[in-house]
Amino acid sequence: MRALLALPAVLLAGTLHAHALSHTAQSGSAVIVELRYGDGSPFSYESAEVYRPGEAVPFLAGRTDANGRLAFVPDRAGDWRVRAFSEDGHGGDFTVPAAGDPGTAAPAAGLGTVGGLAVGLSILFGLFGLWSLFLRKKS
Repeated sequence: MRALLALPAVLLAGTLHAHALSHTAQSGSAVIVELRYGDGSPFSYESAEVYRPGEAVPFLAGRTDANGRLAFVPDRAGDWRVRAFSEDGHGGDFTVPAAGDPGTAAPAAGLGTVGGLAVGLSILFGLFGLWSLFLRKKS
């Protein structure tokens, strides 16, 4: 009789392990989170959301790739919340530490090659125009 009562508990323990989701994270200028099912297979093409530290609106919403990876470029340092879930009940909700990328906070304003050429030509034509006016008034 006890064996019959223990059987559902053993079966339930196996089911709970099958719904587990493991993750690893690599930090750099981008954070790459790799998600895997309990059996080690990739958490492929499943829904995922990334939240900034202390915010309730997703910073990123999308799907994992074929290898179960999700990548994002954090714009501030802190513990970023990652939620990943599938329709059949698999999923996880965890935090990933990230160092903010200072380059994404304020993009650098630059003229580029064409802009620099345009400014240089404008200065030359302006100086030539002023010189022409000065010579015309003199004679």
